[in-house]
This record gives sequence, C-alpha cells and structure tokens, in this order.
Amino acid sequence: MQHRDDLYRFAIRYSGDGDMAWDAVQEAMIKLWEHCEEVDRAKAKGYMIRVMYRMLVDQHRSQQRHHRILTELQGESWYSQHENFELHDTMQQALAQLPQQHRAILLMKDIEGYQYKEIAQLTGLEEMQVAGILYRARVNLKKILTDNN
Repeated sequence: MQHRDDLYRFAIRYSGDGDMAWDAVQEAMIKLWEHCEEVDRAKAKGYMIRVMYRMLVDQHRSQQRHHRILTELQGESWYSQHENFELHDTMQQALAQLPQQHRAILLMKDIEGYQYKEIAQLTGLEEMQVAGILYRARVNLKKILTDNN
C-alpha cells in the first residue's frame, strides 16, 4: 500500500486514463499478493511496475488493433459491413467448435498478437508445443469453415 500512489502516477503517465491506471495498480497489487513468497520485499515496487507496464502495453496493443479494424470498416459500404458481421458470426461459431486450448492459443497469437515465447510463458507450455497446437488449431479451423460452406 505504501507504493500505491507512486504506482498510480506511473500508470496515469503511461496510459493517460485514470480508470485504466487504477485497474493496473490493482492488478499489480493482486499479482504481488499471489507471488509474495517469491518476491523480495525490497523489490516489490519494481515488480509491481513491471506487472503494470506489461498490462498497459497489452491493453494498448489491443486498443490499437480494435481502432485499426474500426477505421478499416468505416470506409466500407453498409453491405460490405453486413457481410463482415456475418463472417464474424461464422468465425465465432467455428472457433467455438475448437478445443479450449486450441482456441485460446489461436486467439492469443492471431488476434492479440502475442509471440510464441509469451504464449508459452502464459500457458506453461514449451514454444514448440505452442507452435504445434497453433498449427493444428489453424488446420481444424480451416476444416470447420470449409465444411460449413
């Protein structure tokens, strides 16, 4: 709690959004609590800043992707936007048919833009396992989509 104000100032400087900054501070404090046995008390502030920074970068990347998609859609006619919504529904249905692990890794890589190493760290798998699962997920998704047409 003694670092809360410093962490908030760091997050607000980075994000420019008070709500996002407060969420980052809370997330960092939760992560520290979950790993309190592993983190040296003297390094707690640095640990929480790293957690916040990573979270804010991930959110920024996600917002950029969504903004890019929206700006691309704004230039299209209503008819093509309607087709995109239908395609979105079809894709959601196809993704729902994949096993959970395949779907999660596919979304992390292709939608969220994570690297293999980051996915491996998040899932506890090896990078080669992530690559294999991603390949199988893409093959299965392609098969599901072609079978539906």
